[in-house]
Amino acid sequence: MEDFPSHENLSNKSTRPIVIVSQLLQLVTSMHHIDELFTWLATTMVERFSMISVQIWAVQAYRTGGGRRKLRASTSRHPSQGLQVLESAEVRVFVERMLREQRGILSIPVSSTFSHYQATIFAQQDCLYWTAYFLSNNVLLPPPQEQPEKEEVSTPLQMLFSFFSQKPLQPSHARAISFLIEQSLRIAMSHGLLSTTAEKPEESVQVTFAHLIPERIQTTEIEQAENPFNSAIVIPEKRMRQMYSIIDGKKNIEELTFLTHMSRKEVLETLQSLLSKGYIKLREVGGNPIDISSFPQLS
Repeated sequence: MEDFPSHENLSNKSTRPIVIVSQLLQLVTSMHHIDELFTWLATTMVERFSMISVQIWAVQAYRTGGGRRKLRASTSRHPSQGLQVLESAEVRVFVERMLREQRGILSIPVSSTFSHYQATIFAQQDCLYWTAYFLSNNVLLPPPQEQPEKEEVSTPLQMLFSFFSQKPLQPSHARAISFLIEQSLRIAMSHGLLSTTAEKPEESVQVTFAHLIPERIQTTEIEQAENPFNSAIVIPEKRMRQMYSIIDGKKNIEELTFLTHMSRKEVLETLQSLLSKGYIKLREVGGNPIDISSFPQLS
């Protein structure tokens, strides 16, 4: 949240966060799900802060294991604007990276971040700058209101607000948005739209699974000296070979799933095989090694 400094008064009354928060306090009593508040937030930001489009993403966990980023709200200044562009695979990869690294970006040209093709399409829709605001909290975010999947569970809140604009975000607007988001979540908690009840231990473990990072196990220098061919790993099975080839110690399981186009079951089976043969190990983002016995699906 350091990308967005603290709040200060704004000259334009319509964008003063205190005024907007007051409006939310009046509206929240008729809201029955947190996604209604997210939709209101996205719409308010488009209307009040000169945004072209706003998307709100969150990490979603599953009872069966793993987790992925999921779109919770989306609003565009142009109703006909192609959401397939604003929510494209390339955008999703950047959103996943920001969520994994737990950081935001303050108003950078889309041409310096996205591919030339994607940036050109953005420019045609007046989306010249991209801002990402990351937020995490110990409260639990319930599954989506619309079309929830059967195995979705309440998830520790990790969110990314994605803003597309024609001009760089003004510092005053950045401060106002930071204040507005934080106050909105406090209001949501006080009205029961977010939960503070702890999940079962096994479910909270599953939340982190998608963010684990596989890395190759390097052959030691002594082993290489005794047998120079020890470092050459031959993997006959095609799916295992494909997965092993893109494991670089940087990509997490969610990103590997996206890049290999495998199903969740196929990814689990492939990782199980690589782990059992001693080709790879798992670690957390911070570098701590993982005991796979903590994850029944890999044991």
